[in-house]
Amino acid sequence: EDLSLIRDATIFIHKNGLILFSEGYCHPAGKLICNIIYIPDPEGEKEIFGLPYRSIIKKEEGGEEAWINYETQLEIYRKLAPEAQAGKPPYARFKCQFDLSDLIGFVDHRRSLKQARRLSGEVDEAIRNVAGMLGIHPDTIGVTGSLSLGNLKTAHDFDLVFYGTVDESWKIVNQIYQIVEDPRRQVFEMGMLWAIRFYDDWGNMICPFFSYTDPSEIPLKDFTMEVEEEQAGLEGTVVNDRHTFYMPSVLKLEETRIEGHPDLTTLPLILYHGGLRGEYKVGDRVRARGSLVRIASGKDNYPAFLCTNLTETEKVATGDGN
Repeated sequence: EDLSLIRDATIFIHKNGLILFSEGYCHPAGKLICNIIYIPDPEGEKEIFGLPYRSIIKKEEGGEEAWINYETQLEIYRKLAPEAQAGKPPYARFKCQFDLSDLIGFVDHRRSLKQARRLSGEVDEAIRNVAGMLGIHPDTIGVTGSLSLGNLKTAHDFDLVFYGTVDESWKIVNQIYQIVEDPRRQVFEMGMLWAIRFYDDWGNMICPFFSYTDPSEIPLKDFTMEVEEEQAGLEGTVVNDRHTFYMPSVLKLEETRIEGHPDLTTLPLILYHGGLRGEYKVGDRVRARGSLVRIASGKDNYPAFLCTNLTETEKVATGDGN
């Protein structure tokens, strides 16, 4: 796979050893919008490329993994790579922007899983099982996270990337929604219930990501964004959730109320983070704090509402789509 399209959830390696995780599909020319997920650390407990690393997005707390919030992550990023905070677009508020020329490699989702399956019969069996359970071919699945970097010790915790059209991916997501109706199959981790993480029939924890195979379906691929109003408040009802399980999640809202903007009764809500993928569905009433922005993409120019932190939205009423 080449880099003509930088896909969401792709791991890159920086020349100084930082492990990066791409965010979304829109990256300014010559740049990568990403999070730093692992850093070299002599005392780190994660082995990558034969060297000790540690996570800077998770921490141990009370014997369990806990989430490091976005604000704290950003403080860490500023200390580690202050140059990666310069000139960022608005949607990268809690992220980094690195020069592609400073990266020395990337990890292809599907090739990595193919190699992991070749090296580990346990991984191969687990992937065949989950593919059969969901009615898809194993070769349409990729992997990200530490497993994609060769850590085969996490063979019961999979960060899987499902490739397909939006319609094909919805067939998977609808099955996941049915699966997690069973409380025993739900994933409550790092202080929150995850909408589309689940335990499969063999007890493996699956964290799914979804990757577009038809680039024309990507709603936010080549665009620019300008902030028109910060610290804005919004309330609206989801009427289209077609891209809810992707990063970014793009949700069409109607019956929208934004203080000072009575004319904006319908617009897209953009969640430019991966923390609430699959959370919001048609009929949900959503309250948000964020920025009123303007999107320019080709001949299109339209207002939208941007949230960059999972704490900026809440579901105030549940719709029929749940």
